[in-house]
Amino acid sequence: MKTRSRKCKLVLWQPRFSIWAITVLFIIMFNVSQTFAQNATSADFATSVSATADATRKLFGGKITNNGYGGPAIKFSRFNDQFAFMTGGRGAFTINNRYTIGGGGYGIANIIQLSASNPDTSSYFKMGYGGLEFGYIFSPGKKVNIGGSLLVAVGAAFRQNKPKNNGEKLFDDDFNIFPVLESSLYSEIALNRFIWLQTGFSYRYVYHANLDYISDQNIRGFSFYIDLLFGKSQ
Repeated sequence: MKTRSRKCKLVLWQPRFSIWAITVLFIIMFNVSQTFAQNATSADFATSVSATADATRKLFGGKITNNGYGGPAIKFSRFNDQFAFMTGGRGAFTINNRYTIGGGGYGIANIIQLSASNPDTSSYFKMGYGGLEFGYIFSPGKKVNIGGSLLVAVGAAFRQNKPKNNGEKLFDDDFNIFPVLESSLYSEIALNRFIWLQTGFSYRYVYHANLDYISDQNIRGFSFYIDLLFGKSQ
């Protein structure tokens, strides 16, 4: 069990890693967006340069009217009937000022207690999830947007056991991976030309997590979240 426990001790779902992962994702998406924005300098592509000067770049037949954007996010939710503070972030591209395609990931940053089978041990619930995000902007505007999104994600969770005797080490067990779907409704307001503040509500749906120490029902739930998005143009 301890061998499996050490293998399950993945930092992938720790809040510190999720922040680094989202930062790397944002940097990659920003660089890709800059690549899209560069005009061809060869004389052989003079016609295409003039045709794309008005930022009518195409993806699957649709115009990419905005560059890539992304940034950090925080969520306030509940797990196992306890308050949960989550950190993470998201990034996406906007197509035709209506559709968004991107990704995001989040992890629990505070302590969620579980019932311990051993009176000499405290047990905590650890979980994170991330995946692809597909969205639609119902009411696009230069200063305010209203939209919705669906995150199709993979979640991972494990139980962290902390012996009450400080001389013993933490150990993790019962690691599992499962699907997560999270739908969101949001509004966002432009703080300036390239920074938007987004707030919204989401519902996290988990199915067949197959965890002995917590039910699917105690993992599902509503969240209120705040995003600070960089790179969106008006």
